[in-house]
Amino acid sequence: MIVTTLTYKKPLSEVQKYLNEHIVFLEKFYAKNVFLASGRRDNRVGGVIIVLSNDLQEVKEIMALDPFYKHEIADYGFMRFEPSKYLDEIKKFVE
Repeated sequence: MIVTTLTYKKPLSEVQKYLNEHIVFLEKFYAKNVFLASGRRDNRVGGVIIVLSNDLQEVKEIMALDPFYKHEIADYGFMRFEPSKYLDEIKKFVE
């Protein structure tokens, strides 16, 4: 898995302009079983997307499709993560 962090570099008023497009982007990759979870960070400074891939280049290419990336709304950080413990309900995603 790769944990992707988004840190807004523009005001929330700019984030709001592209939020619906960002949600469509998320839904597209949830439908393909590429994203496991996503959500806002504390104080609305950005977000987090957990991606079911270990291929950093692939994840960067996916994130380049995000309207927040295209419109330079956020900076992106990437961290590989290998779960060693997890709920049975997500076992099929991590093995």
